[in-house]
Amino acid sequence: MRVNPPTPTLPNAAAAPHDADAAVVALADTMPVAGAAAIPDAPHLDTGPAGLPAGPISRQIRVLGLPILGEQVGAFLIGLTDVYLAGRVGQDATAAVGIAGYVGWFFTLTFSLVGVGATAIVSRAFGARRLGEADRALNQAFVTALVIGVILSGVAFVAAPFFARRLLQTPTAQAMCAGFLRIDSFGYALASLNLIGAAILRGAGDTRTPMRIMILVNVINAALSATLVFGWIGPAWGVNGIAIGTLTARCSGGVLMAAVMWRGTRGMRLRPALLAPDVSMQGRILRIGLPTAAESGVMWIAQVTFVWIVGHTAVGEAATTSLAAHMIAMRAEAVSYLPAFAWMTAAATLVGQYLGAGQPPHAARAAHTAAVQGAVMSAIVGVCFYTLAEQIYALMSDVPAVAATGAPAFRLLAFAQPFLAMGIIYAGSLRGAGDTRWPLAITALSSLCLRVPLAYLGGVVLKGGLIGAWCGMWADNFVRFALMLWRFSHGGWKHTRV
Repeated sequence: MRVNPPTPTLPNAAAAPHDADAAVVALADTMPVAGAAAIPDAPHLDTGPAGLPAGPISRQIRVLGLPILGEQVGAFLIGLTDVYLAGRVGQDATAAVGIAGYVGWFFTLTFSLVGVGATAIVSRAFGARRLGEADRALNQAFVTALVIGVILSGVAFVAAPFFARRLLQTPTAQAMCAGFLRIDSFGYALASLNLIGAAILRGAGDTRTPMRIMILVNVINAALSATLVFGWIGPAWGVNGIAIGTLTARCSGGVLMAAVMWRGTRGMRLRPALLAPDVSMQGRILRIGLPTAAESGVMWIAQVTFVWIVGHTAVGEAATTSLAAHMIAMRAEAVSYLPAFAWMTAAATLVGQYLGAGQPPHAARAAHTAAVQGAVMSAIVGVCFYTLAEQIYALMSDVPAVAATGAPAFRLLAFAQPFLAMGIIYAGSLRGAGDTRWPLAITALSSLCLRVPLAYLGGVVLKGGLIGAWCGMWADNFVRFALMLWRFSHGGWKHTRV
């Protein structure tokens, strides 16, 4: 028998948005939520979306998206700081830290196995006012992520030399990259708590707490990494100093997120009684997250193969120059990803919560509005790319050959930015609905069947250098956007069960 205590007031909870076509409908799903009766402060709520700000959908996107943008800026600055500091050490260091970033990105993508599934469940639960279900998802996601993080730490430590040898050509760069990866691997377990906790909070409509934590993480990373690299206190550590600063920052973020969740927020918190394995909830999380984890794996394979191709558009030191130019471009291009990922996450939260509240038309409107807003912001960033290409490279590297190789290709990235942003936002909206299989299929098609072969053709076979290789990347971006838009417009995601 389910017990329904009095409905509490949730922080920042709001009534149905002003542009709703009708009042929030009564939900048909009145089946008991397993475990809810045992949690007196995690009741079943009875009205519309619990975690959304007031106002029309366009305002909801901005209110949710701006703190996420701040969080993304913090994450971007961590990577930018690492590449900037590496650029002060030398060309080999820039290539090594850039490759280490790619490999580390791959390992952290594994957490999407948990994050996407938990976020979809939490956002639907908040939309349907089932707070007990959200609480269970939070606790089970934390346990699962921690186990995965420990396993990944061991795998990354052992595999570090393998990745360094396969992706870099000079012995100096290989040694730097392997050392960075091994130091960084010790932070994956705690980093998993920060990543999963942030994803769950966003699904619940709290985008400010992850932003605040990321700001602190960024300050720690920048201050400690710079101190160790330049030897402001003690000897200069070089690339290892960058790695130690990044490791310390990641671990600090995990500890802070765990503290927030232990204290509790938005009616959810870590509860010892709910940390025991719950096969039913873990099965739901993994069923939704597995396609996204597979998508991440496919994407990483394509990205690493693409980096290998870039490194083979030339030979010897010239290859290292191409890689360094590519890594700087990717770090700089992340500026365009910032609004895209922020608005994608806001759209995913809105899609999930509106589906949970029984309002599919509002979910669709949220995704389309977010895509248009994201495209406009990315277009503005693209204009900056086109006009400031030389200045960006001059800031990020002291090697003239790197700027001469990268700046002409970087200008052409400007024209792909709006399509890249819209593809990202529609893909995230599908995942927010729990429709994770179609993004997997589309990513596999566009990245493996377009990006990789066209990059090899243009960069290696036709000897087009960096621009020739990037032709494959541009084709991938355009086709992926078109297919994601087609799938979202089809509407099948509205009937996905989580």
